[in-house]
Amino acid sequence: MALKAVFFDLDDTLVLTHAADKAARLAVMELVRKHHPAIEEQEIVDHFWKDFISQPWDPTNQIDVTEWRAQLWNKALQEKGVDDIKLARDIQCLFDFTRMASFRWAPAVEMIVKDLHAQGIKTGIITNGHPKVQRAKLQAAEAHKLFDPIIVGGEEIHEKPHKSIFLKACNLVGSKPEESVMVGDNLKTDIQGAKNANFLAAIWVNTHGLDEIPAGVARPDHTVNSVAEIPLILPLNK
Repeated sequence: MALKAVFFDLDDTLVLTHAADKAARLAVMELVRKHHPAIEEQEIVDHFWKDFISQPWDPTNQIDVTEWRAQLWNKALQEKGVDDIKLARDIQCLFDFTRMASFRWAPAVEMIVKDLHAQGIKTGIITNGHPKVQRAKLQAAEAHKLFDPIIVGGEEIHEKPHKSIFLKACNLVGSKPEESVMVGDNLKTDIQGAKNANFLAAIWVNTHGLDEIPAGVARPDHTVNSVAEIPLILPLNK
């Protein structure tokens, strides 16, 4: 069956989020060093990052996500004997600003998407995460210029890997699951979700350079090291 739609994950698929995160952490370390030169700034960042990965926003949704993360920074500062919520909020502001300023499409993304459009193939984004955070990333990358629809899991009843979010994407572009492909870096959400929805194919972007696919997770139909390798799989310029 002919390919009609390709859907992409956002973080570490279309955009190299880990590189933006690194730039933001370095900026924070410089700010901490400026205010508290006696503190080991790397330990502050490491403490925050551990909590950030564990719970990046308030699970009860009572606290705004920006304030939640500022509180995580203050908690990290408190571990070093500093209780300064104003500084923590300044740190979070800098973290967000630097992170968003670093959001750029991964190499070849624009070219590949435009080639797909030239063939009449629809392209969309299916991303998990907090709506405020993900929408800011999408705006920073000007995603609306290349992708439609753009679906944020945090705005839906179910996030990836639930099949409903994938089927919604298909409905929005007028494709059937068996006419659609999913491209993403997460085996548990992107690849498993595409399998759950019976997509034509699931392409895994091995952004982090894993040597092998871990046991117990969905196996992709194809594996690439970056989105730039997609033309080796999809029928571009043919």
